[in-house]
Amino acid sequence: MASTFFGLTIAYSGLQAANTSLTITGHNVSNINTKGYTKQQAGTQAADALRTHTTYGAIGSGVVVTEISQIRDSYYDVKYRNNMANYGQYSVKESYMGQIEDYLDEFTLNGYSQEYKNFFSAVNQLTITPGDTSAKNQLINNAKSLADYFNTLTTNLRNVQADANNEIKDAVQQINSYAKNIAALNRQINQIEANYGNANDLRDKRNAMIDELSEIVNLETSEEDMGNNVSNFSVRINGQTLVSSYSYNTLETVARTDKKNYSDAEGLYDVQWNSGQKFDMYSTSLSGHLKGLIDIRDGNNGEHENIETDDDGNNVTDSDGNLVLTTAPAADKTVSYKGVPYYQAQLNEFAKIFSDAVNKIMKSGYTSDGSSKGISLFVTQPNTTVMSAGNITVNPELLKNADLLAIKKEQNDGESDAKIMEELNKLQSEKIFAGGTGSYFLESIVSDMSIDSQKAVNLYKNYTDLKTSIHNQRLSIMGVDTDEEAMDMIKYQQAYNLNSKMMSVMNQIYDKLINQTGI
Repeated sequence: MASTFFGLTIAYSGLQAANTSLTITGHNVSNINTKGYTKQQAGTQAADALRTHTTYGAIGSGVVVTEISQIRDSYYDVKYRNNMANYGQYSVKESYMGQIEDYLDEFTLNGYSQEYKNFFSAVNQLTITPGDTSAKNQLINNAKSLADYFNTLTTNLRNVQADANNEIKDAVQQINSYAKNIAALNRQINQIEANYGNANDLRDKRNAMIDELSEIVNLETSEEDMGNNVSNFSVRINGQTLVSSYSYNTLETVARTDKKNYSDAEGLYDVQWNSGQKFDMYSTSLSGHLKGLIDIRDGNNGEHENIETDDDGNNVTDSDGNLVLTTAPAADKTVSYKGVPYYQAQLNEFAKIFSDAVNKIMKSGYTSDGSSKGISLFVTQPNTTVMSAGNITVNPELLKNADLLAIKKEQNDGESDAKIMEELNKLQSEKIFAGGTGSYFLESIVSDMSIDSQKAVNLYKNYTDLKTSIHNQRLSIMGVDTDEEAMDMIKYQQAYNLNSKMMSVMNQIYDKLINQTGI
């Protein structure tokens, strides 16, 4: 049978439950602007009833607070993190492709297309005044300007590649830092939950870290119950284990000893696990910030650019003895994206074809006075042996003496003859660049760049909009709402007041029973 004073115990349990709920409401309100915070609520249930050995059998014993839980839906967590991986990838591409587009912007800059036109304008002038030394100087200077512009483009693209490479190293360090911190949080959470209940605030901190990590690299999480309120929480990135309970793996960056593409910047990093296990940088399933950086830095459209060799394995050279670059489908895993290596290879191809065609014509002719054979207009820079956009320059002999420029076809032709210049002028309309003219080839580079850049912008915008939408959906469940908290505050305040009133009533009853009965 229940004690005479049992009603006081029941009221006290209600008072405690209301007080706990009010405390949790205050905690929610104080964290209303805290990033990553998850709304909490008290779980309550009726306390076990007591047998009274009377006709009604049992009587309620009040309320107990069973747990303090988080209001969170794992479905939206997965949805949010998957989108963040895509958002991170295209935020990088939108930024870097914008830089490359600025360098190749032929619509607002007097870029290589204009330099190409200026070159042929000077050629055309020499067909009119072939003996004019100033006109020869103009052609040589325009050729130098064209070469310098391609040199500058190569430098700019290489700087973009180096920046992306440095960011890859930073991304790897961030991944390692998150791995270490998540493993430490796993230990703290298990220590608390094994003894004292749910470690909700620590779980919020861990979830916030995972949200941030998901922008760097695509991930999956799992939590396995090990019993005694202890769990094994693990994180996998691109299908490989990063964190498993209290242990974690780390990545490292290793500078390449050999370039994948001839024009790559020096010291580009490969990413691998410290344990020696392979990390597939070029996996089609990889996404996130790291994927975007790798695509920009290594994107060669599936083809490596290297020195061309013949069937016997000997290096191929052009008519001036320079090594020749060529592109070929990559034998190993590579990046199909059009990043820095792709656009650099396109510029190199133009420089190689154009210089070879011009030099062939120039060397077939003679100077205006017929005193010497023509020499190459374009050569490689000192201490270089490969004709490329980064190495091309004008023959220093011509810079010293413009009259060494070949003008006429035959040695005995008069000084007014300009057949070499006429042949050179025809190059402007000849389809020697992958089936198109030089202007068309240059314009196609700009077209590819514009399409790729716009695609990156559009996808970045799409994933940004999705990020906002999914974030709002997630907040509708886990976020703290001012109206809801205000209603809960009033509800728990009333419950607290009513239980206080019940205790007051019971106190009056006990006073009557103890102090006034029998008087």
